Amino acid sequence: MVVVMTGPPAPLLAAHDLDPGRLRPLRSGQGTAWSAGDLILKPLDIPLHELAWQEQILSQIREDGFRLAPPVRARDGQLAVDGWSAWQRIDGEHLPRRWAEICAAGQRFHRASAGIPVPGWHRQRTDAFARADLAAWDDTALSQFCSLAPVAQLAGRFRPLHGHDQLIHGDLTTNVLFHPTLPPGIIDLSPYWRPPLFATAIVIIDAMVWEGAGQSVLPIIGHRPHAAQYLLRAAVFRLVMDHLCNPGRTTPPSWWPAMLRVTDQLCDLAESAGQQA
Repeated sequence: MVVVMTGPPAPLLAAHDLDPGRLRPLRSGQGTAWSAGDLILKPLDIPLHELAWQEQILSQIREDGFRLAPPVRARDGQLAVDGWSAWQRIDGEHLPRRWAEICAAGQRFHRASAGIPVPGWHRQRTDAFARADLAAWDDTALSQFCSLAPVAQLAGRFRPLHGHDQLIHGDLTTNVLFHPTLPPGIIDLSPYWRPPLFATAIVIIDAMVWEGAGQSVLPIIGHRPHAAQYLLRAAVFRLVMDHLCNPGRTTPPSWWPAMLRVTDQLCDLAESAGQQA
């Protein structure tokens, strides 16, 4: 099947005074974003109030060892035009197998974002991403998904985990851009309020399941207290998110054997950690 990319609408280009001849499709991410000079244009995939919140907090966070890409208003002050948004373009590219550096950039971001309060709209979220996050941390929410065998297996190793919740970026793996001379760029903020080590654990799970890292990536987090518990929750988060985002799937995805293998490895890790506690 040929996928035809829909370009940014003319009103958006006019609102930002952009030349259509400068548009270039971006093949990374979801394949719906376009580069236009100093801007990245993409369909709005978050509520407008969250976009306004991101504009505010991304402008407030002090960049210390990382760069951020906030949304950009049109000339008339609009944050979204015809269902599209514009974001500051930052130089850099996603590079494979840079998991330790991705996690390090995330840690610097989380130090800088530690004091940002939870907005009221976040507590009211019911989207698939919020439900997956809640399932990783709340027993009642988790029980709805224990019919999935690996979720039940992982949940059986859960132990109480009490960390300091703060704003984290919950999808760092493919959203850190590297540049030869500039600090890493962090894009596409996925906001959650959890301990920062949860964000690191998500990167580790992504690396092991989808990027062929194997257990060699575990030392990035392995020396941290309760690392196994964070990894268990990160795996549940990804499993539940995939389940909710693909309700019509009838056959296992290609990465399913890798997830089953990682599930077994995490359960062994958690049991070993429990014996050493």
